[in-house]
Amino acid sequence: MAESNVLERGIEAARAATAADNAGDYDKALDMYLTAVKFLLHVVKYGPESQREPIKRRVEGYLGRAEQIKQARNAGDKPKAKIEAPPPEDLENFDLRAELEKRVGMDDVKRKLLAFEHGQILDARRRELSREVKAAPFPHCLFKGPPGSGKTSMARLVAKSLAKLGVLETGHLIEVQRSDLVAGHIGQTAIKTRAVIDKAKGGVLFVDECYRLAGRGDNDFGPEAIDELMAAMEAGDPIIIFAGYDDIHMDDFVKSNPGLFRRIQYVFTFTNYSPRELAQILLLKIDTHGFKLAPPLDKNPDSIAALLVNHTTQDQRHRMNGGLCDALLRHAKTHLDARLTVDSNVDALLTYTPDDLIRACADLPTPPPLDAGPPPPTRR
Repeated sequence: MAESNVLERGIEAARAATAADNAGDYDKALDMYLTAVKFLLHVVKYGPESQREPIKRRVEGYLGRAEQIKQARNAGDKPKAKIEAPPPEDLENFDLRAELEKRVGMDDVKRKLLAFEHGQILDARRRELSREVKAAPFPHCLFKGPPGSGKTSMARLVAKSLAKLGVLETGHLIEVQRSDLVAGHIGQTAIKTRAVIDKAKGGVLFVDECYRLAGRGDNDFGPEAIDELMAAMEAGDPIIIFAGYDDIHMDDFVKSNPGLFRRIQYVFTFTNYSPRELAQILLLKIDTHGFKLAPPLDKNPDSIAALLVNHTTQDQRHRMNGGLCDALLRHAKTHLDARLTVDSNVDALLTYTPDDLIRACADLPTPPPLDAGPPPPTRR
């Protein structure tokens, strides 16, 4: 049997196992997990060297989940819900460079992410060729930048990339903030934080607005959460990405505990989108949803950028970033719907006019005041 056919059958069985698992059909899930393992182990043993390590990690994950199901079934219990992870076929076909090319702007972040992935690939190859090579430090990261600048979506790409390379078992991402980690009484924060860490094992723990964990006085339990996170960073599972504004607060967070500075290996700085980049994002979103723009805005990011500059404030653009495009389209659709009837033709039903966008800009909220600190970096 051709190796490619064996791999395809393994992926098909894994996909069926995941679907059955998510649907609660645990008997079928167990059977399909074991079928997937049978085919994928054949690839681990006889397939190309480049495939062996990542597939081996997937096999370990499937075996672990199968064992959980068996133990729960033998005890007469219902298995705990499976952590949602990228489907195996998604990981098999995942290409970080291709995914980054679909995203607007962020050139510096893209270059650093590709270099980051390249380093992980080389480390995996070193370990494959020499048993004397020790495992590289776990790639914990710091994402600095304003809201709406793509930090969470980039974290998901990192998780997928590391899962494909075999660094992560599943590649799922758990996103948390201070309230998900910190409790109100002594000792409870450690328990709460450890539960979150356990849920994220095998994937990425994304701690947004991480600077809010820095101490706020003697009765603040944020530092207790940081201690637990640092212990998990040392163990290496899950990989942790800290995220927040690129201002003095992030520097204060890293300084709040000397261990953080030593454990964070990579820092990525995200910037505000320029008006033209916001225009490109808006065009992509309109096209994705099956709509279009009327002339002279259709396929003209420069004209859309001029409209945004003239009808939104710099504070709105910088504080909302990519989120501004989602808000604009929600409001624009309200104005589009208000001037149409059910008898309108399909072209009218699916076409935003310049006036729809201008009115939508007027509907955008005024951002509340920011905490003290310098404004985030931007590009013209």
